[in-house]
Amino acid sequence: MNAKKILIIEDDLALSKTLRNVLMLNNYQVDLAGSGAEGIQKAYEYCPDLILCDINMKPIDGYQVYNILKDSLLTSRIPFIFITGKSELNDIRFGLELGVDDYIVKPFDNQDLLKSVKVRIEKYEKLVNIGKNDYKALLNLSPNGVFVFDGETIYETNQAFLDLTGLSEAEVKKITFDQLVSAKHYHKIEKKIMKCANGLSGNFHEEIELKTSSGNKDKFVLHVSPSQKYNGFTLLIGLLARQEQQGESAQLEYKKLVNILEEEKVYISGTLANKLHLAFDESAASTSHQHSSSTMVAKSLFSKREQEVLNLSCKGLPIKIIADQLSISDRTVEKHRASLMEKTGAKNIVEVIIYALKNDLVEI
Repeated sequence: MNAKKILIIEDDLALSKTLRNVLMLNNYQVDLAGSGAEGIQKAYEYCPDLILCDINMKPIDGYQVYNILKDSLLTSRIPFIFITGKSELNDIRFGLELGVDDYIVKPFDNQDLLKSVKVRIEKYEKLVNIGKNDYKALLNLSPNGVFVFDGETIYETNQAFLDLTGLSEAEVKKITFDQLVSAKHYHKIEKKIMKCANGLSGNFHEEIELKTSSGNKDKFVLHVSPSQKYNGFTLLIGLLARQEQQGESAQLEYKKLVNILEEEKVYISGTLANKLHLAFDESAASTSHQHSSSTMVAKSLFSKREQEVLNLSCKGLPIKIIADQLSISDRTVEKHRASLMEKTGAKNIVEVIIYALKNDLVEI
């Protein structure tokens, strides 16, 4: 069983090291962040199972860290525990009203800390498992073949993928993705897959020929999008749609799928809804616009305000100046930057800027 990962956000180095030692002795993996800003970045990079965060930090305090991470789809469900020397009832009530999972007051007993950590992680795991079951149910509602892979190994598929390829689950486990695609077409998409897996590009689509179990080579449109990150590598979501399913029929299928999800009260995040829309979008399947599709998709993911924050960040302006120019608060700028990092899969604002320049999303 893999050790659970905990992120400690604490500007008191001595205390953070003590906490790390206690947790590591109890078989947890631990990473440290010495400020609120560093903690926000590491929450995206480290993907922890739980966050321990001090409140009294500057310039970004624990409350701001919590609010920013809770606004992000990637970090909103991570258990969050405040650690602070403030023992006043109002401070504790305020933290709990925000929705924080627990509130530990210094000084505290190590066993109390370990108990709280254990309980919150177990609760988180139950939610994750529920989410996985809903996700699998959603995959099987799609009329197109959906699969999760790392560029080579295929880890998970829906029933439609098995139907389209004529393969069984056991057979899929024995082959790699490149073995399914004709050599000519795999050569055309290999570099795109690598760029997508390494975070150098976003969604892409391409026409391919797929080898089915019957020996035929059927034509499909392949859509690929980055999914979750695990310790330095990115899992990808692939979607296979027959060419005749593109256009108006694909739009009808999309609407039917959305209606079914609404009737069954299945929750869809904004990011997943966007991926589904792109997968069924008639314009996304048009080969005449392939050269500009990645840029159009990337731009469509950013709100007008996010684009403004991105443009000013690319000019090297600090948060305070950006906030003044846009007549918004520093905290709001931080939220938009966190959203940009989430949408581009970046670890920090510098990587967001690099992504923007590579995809012609800004003009310098």
